[in-house]
Amino acid sequence: MTTGKYVFAIFTVLFASGVQPQEVPIPPRPLGYVHAYGQTTNLTAVQIDAFLDPLCPDSKQAFPTLLQVANHYGPDVLTLRLHMFPLPYHRNSYLASMGTEAVHQLSTSTGAVFDWMSRVYDNIYPLSNAPTKHMSETDVTNMLGDIAAQLGLQKTMFLQKMADPWVDMNIRMDWKYGCTRGVSGTPLYAINGVVKVIKQTWSLADWMKILDPLVHNSYVFHVPN
Repeated sequence: MTTGKYVFAIFTVLFASGVQPQEVPIPPRPLGYVHAYGQTTNLTAVQIDAFLDPLCPDSKQAFPTLLQVANHYGPDVLTLRLHMFPLPYHRNSYLASMGTEAVHQLSTSTGAVFDWMSRVYDNIYPLSNAPTKHMSETDVTNMLGDIAAQLGLQKTMFLQKMADPWVDMNIRMDWKYGCTRGVSGTPLYAINGVVKVIKQTWSLADWMKILDPLVHNSYVFHVPN
């Protein structure tokens, strides 16, 4: 039997035996981080799920405009939910993603996670592969702790959270959720549940061209009797 036929036979046996991909566990709370809290009982007209890598240059470029979009429409019209999707070739991205969850758990501010992301993007080069080539995971985690301290959080508490298995688990679940949506790179978006590839160079005006009709149609469909 040739190598190709041998490999094919293995996959055939695995498929026939009912081997299934690992399921995403049900999280203890909805995954992702909401930009601001608006309506609590009704869905907003526009729901944007943004899958970003905290050390991805393209995500960094798209992030400020994404905040402009959220602020332009406001939390009662648009819900922006940020998901961590650390890419393996950005070596420290998973740690930075864990830092996002740590900040979320430590801060009571609805904007803390987004302030954290802005700070991380400001420090994207020092946290990137080349400058940290000879640094340990502990060294990088300490750098992230210093960034958290700039937000007014206690560094010691942040470092404790970074060692919490549930912080790790929540980021794993968010990453697996992204995989179920077909995410393979960042930034990527789901607008009202529909996955869209949008260039990181888009301006607020570009976003408005696709979001304004959604908002308008939502009002039309919900006119009171």
